[in-house]
Amino acid sequence: LEGRTPFLDRTLADFAFCLPDRAKVTVGRGKWLLRSWLSKQLPVAKPFSRKRGFTVPVGEWMETRRQQLGDLVAAQPGVKELCKSGSVGPLFQIRNKKAGQAAWVLLFYSLWHRRHILNLSPNGDVFDCLSSSVER
Repeated sequence: LEGRTPFLDRTLADFAFCLPDRAKVTVGRGKWLLRSWLSKQLPVAKPFSRKRGFTVPVGEWMETRRQQLGDLVAAQPGVKELCKSGSVGPLFQIRNKKAGQAAWVLLFYSLWHRRHILNLSPNGDVFDCLSSSVER
């Protein structure tokens, strides 16, 4: 899953899947239709320029909340259906890059599942949202 909200919108995704490939990729450039639209609407964004990476301090944010996040994510309906019982919580306690990325994916998936599969509105912060999914 990508953490870019517009690409998680069900209506937009349905529309994108119906588009012909030539509207999605042209001359080796992905997201062709989106880039073309953005170049007209907001040229200063330079949508055809080279990608530039950036980092978000997700690891630092998760570090101080490992136990709480692990317990909440492990209890999520969508995660419980996919993962072995007892494997998710401990994953949040492992301190290496691979485990951190896996924990982040499960956290993000559980929030996405809550919103788009369970159709629950996001009320409050991450912990409020995850707690309310467990209480269902």
